[in-house]
Amino acid sequence: MKPEILAYLAAFEQVAQHRSLTYAAHAIGVTPAALSQTIKKLETRLDVRLFDRTTRSVNLTEAGRIYLERISPALANLREATEDLQLQAGVEGGTLRLTISHPAGKVLVEPMLAEFFAHHPHIHVELVYDDGFVDIVREGFDIGIRNGESLEGDMVAMPLTQDLTMSFGASPAYLQAHGVPQHPDELEHHQCINYRMSSSGAVYKWEFNIDGKLCERAVSGPLTVNHGDTAMRAALDGVGLITGWRESMRGAFHAGQLVEVLKPYWASFPGFYAYYPHRTHLPLKTRIFLDFLVHHVHRNGFSNAADGQWRP
Repeated sequence: MKPEILAYLAAFEQVAQHRSLTYAAHAIGVTPAALSQTIKKLETRLDVRLFDRTTRSVNLTEAGRIYLERISPALANLREATEDLQLQAGVEGGTLRLTISHPAGKVLVEPMLAEFFAHHPHIHVELVYDDGFVDIVREGFDIGIRNGESLEGDMVAMPLTQDLTMSFGASPAYLQAHGVPQHPDELEHHQCINYRMSSSGAVYKWEFNIDGKLCERAVSGPLTVNHGDTAMRAALDGVGLITGWRESMRGAFHAGQLVEVLKPYWASFPGFYAYYPHRTHLPLKTRIFLDFLVHHVHRNGFSNAADGQWRP
């Protein structure tokens, strides 16, 4: 096999993952025209058409799909072996890509980053925030962190925290002006900050534990957002009531910036999990990050995992 074939195969994998010559070229660091020529050379060498191309899309042919399934594990093993060797030698260890929900990032990952980089300066971390569902294999992520309800079924899942509690709060100024709701039914008389979910585009219905049953309520108010930080800022400024994980709102509650409301109706949900694809060999950079994350989580009292260890 000629040496350049590895570059051809890596380019083919990128185009297949991104389904776009433009995006794949940006990821590799070449021009779309150069990448197109590389794909043509590979197809000529194989004497097989790997992609169906239109002006708007690039899609795998059936032959291309089968070929991708065969070569992807080998390419992953080559990358991982190279990165492991580089990390062990103390040189640049490549990029670890994480897809993470905003609450998980704020509570678990952001507080540990400075310490992590102090201990592991050769690992570059790319954080991509997304509260929706993400295909981490297709999008090229090494690890995902979500709450247990938002996991992909074919992933290896590692519990990080105890169950999460859906809480409700408002600023002291808002409650002084509008009163304190005592039951979810009273929310129809209050201003609530709505959240539009990126995964479905639907507005999230607030969830309550009423007589031991999980109940949903559609609420209304002057503001709908798709970012938790925006909702929090609006709540702190007295725009209305807010709902969110107690674990991510704890600081505002403790500081008196927000007041807990409707506490008898707070509901519990599965906690945060780290998850990653099934692999016979987990890259060293991934193992290092997960070990550090688990240690940080346990040290800060978030976790209820049985022994504080993750299992590949």
